[in-house]
Amino acid sequence: MKHIDLNAQGQAVKEFFLSLPVDPEGSVVELNGQAVARVTPMKKHRNGSREATGPWTEAKNARRCALIDREIDATLTPEEAAELQVLQQQMLRERRRLAPVPLDDLRRLQQELLTKAQKQSDQSSS
Repeated sequence: MKHIDLNAQGQAVKEFFLSLPVDPEGSVVELNGQAVARVTPMKKHRNGSREATGPWTEAKNARRCALIDREIDATLTPEEAAELQVLQQQMLRERRRLAPVPLDDLRRLQQELLTKAQKQSDQSSS
């Protein structure tokens, strides 16, 4: 699911989205009689994502994959989209737990690349 920051959009776009009716089932935006977007309200969560507790299991992963298939087929309901978002967040937390990104190594590599780029820049300007 792609996240789009409304703060980066023009005022007319912000006003349009904020003017949409708040319906628990969501709204379908149409152009020339054709549905082009579905907007569903985000449900309020307490302390982060709902149902984001417990271990990551094969059953949760299978459900996540099934929901992704439904999303690709454009048959995902608003409730399922919310469930998919929770499962995606839970899967990403589990992945970070099992295989954390080696940030110190990445920072060291970034510094090496910046130093190398600076040296090349200095040589080409001499």
